Amino acid sequence: MTVTHSQTYATLPWAATANLCRAVSALALAAGACLAFGTESRADVHLEAIKAAISRHSNGNVQVDAVAATPVPGIFEVTNGREVFYADSTGRYAFVDGRLVDIAEKRDLTQARLEQLAAIPFDELPIDLAIKTVRGNGARKLAVFEDPACPVCRSMQDTLAALDNVTIYTFAYPVVSPESIPAAVSAWCEPGDQRDRQWQTYMDGAPPPQAIAPQCEPAMQQVGRIVEFGRTREIRSTPTLVLGDGRRIVGAMPREELDAALTRAAAR
Repeated sequence: MTVTHSQTYATLPWAATANLCRAVSALALAAGACLAFGTESRADVHLEAIKAAISRHSNGNVQVDAVAATPVPGIFEVTNGREVFYADSTGRYAFVDGRLVDIAEKRDLTQARLEQLAAIPFDELPIDLAIKTVRGNGARKLAVFEDPACPVCRSMQDTLAALDNVTIYTFAYPVVSPESIPAAVSAWCEPGDQRDRQWQTYMDGAPPPQAIAPQCEPAMQQVGRIVEFGRTREIRSTPTLVLGDGRRIVGAMPREELDAALTRAAAR
């Protein structure tokens, strides 16, 4: 006689059937718990590994309180007290104040990219519109966009005067005040070998002319070309410096730092 499954189970006492069901349920729950525990343990180990990597890449200079996952795959939240930044799974790269940083090299990768985008190849500068000054062997190159109405430009004159073995191309860039326009035109109105001296007097604080002399009106075209070049290259502030390798520096720079930057640029 063939025995069906229903007949087999029907022959089991009710209590035994209930015990079997409870046993199966318990096994299922245990398996689920083990799976969850294993997953959670692996996640914790991974987060601790990122924490250790950040400390290693920073030579212990970055103290991490906690690392947590974020909704973005591969990006992790890092907290240090009340400070928060985000790191990748290697612990080497981090987003700090909206900038991508290489922790190991202590390098702001965002700033490096911005400098690349802002660079002006030196051979693209309108050198024919610059006031040229050669010091020493003139091997290093520096372009300066400056305005007599700019206090920072005036304060930087001693730094520029202290540089040696450099060729400085000065662009009279009257964008800070309309009063600087007659000064720029006046300098360009001078013979070529006297423009540097005339422009320097204005940068040293001499009052600019109140108006453009009639005989100097042709020089307006030269000054206009300088301003137009600056506009197309988005030179919005003075002083703006351009090193020999094209790097753009906005604002003043200590003499030692500028001297070192000029040497590095000349070596590239």
